[in-house]
Amino acid sequence: MAAKIKEKIKSSRLEGAEAVLTPMEMAGVSVLSKERRSKPYRPNVLDEKIRSSRTRVEARLLVKAKEAGVPAPFVLAVGPYDIRISKLDGKTLNRYEAAKIPLAIWKLAGAYLARLHKAGIVHGDYTPANLMMDAEKGASSLFVIDFGLGSVSKDVEDHAVDVLTMKKALKDKKAQKAFLDGYAADGDGRVLTAMKEVEQRARYVDRGAG
Repeated sequence: MAAKIKEKIKSSRLEGAEAVLTPMEMAGVSVLSKERRSKPYRPNVLDEKIRSSRTRVEARLLVKAKEAGVPAPFVLAVGPYDIRISKLDGKTLNRYEAAKIPLAIWKLAGAYLARLHKAGIVHGDYTPANLMMDAEKGASSLFVIDFGLGSVSKDVEDHAVDVLTMKKALKDKKAQKAFLDGYAADGDGRVLTAMKEVEQRARYVDRGAG
């Protein structure tokens, strides 16, 4: 009989809008458990279906991302409403001083998004908060995390929204340019054209609302 893998739950859980991240140990390895908690405002059957579906989709996207050449956490186990993933070293890019992040990092972030799109993956929330890096290791430690809002799509406009989400999150013009250059080098030019159209529509709506 195979020995059961001992799990040791550590303290310091992180609670987000969709899930709770809990540091754990599996067979002496540091991992994170990402559990989707139930939403009391949803009917039980619907709630369970949504949580289960999103959990499975996220696990598949993480595997698919690595197959596309994009560094992402390893999926170690998948439960009905939770996944266990490898724990990464470093901090998310939004926690670094913007001026201290080399432009090459933003260019690489653009290239990674282009690879995801080529594989038919829409991240859904591609921002500095979902890119993790160890400052001492630099670009070699840049990972894309949290595919919880991700989906599979070949639609150009879906990809354009992904690009625009990051562009809007980057306040520094040089960082924006580096990111877009990185995407352009590896990505589909139609996506950047569509991004400009989506951006113009958003501005028109904003002006109309004012």
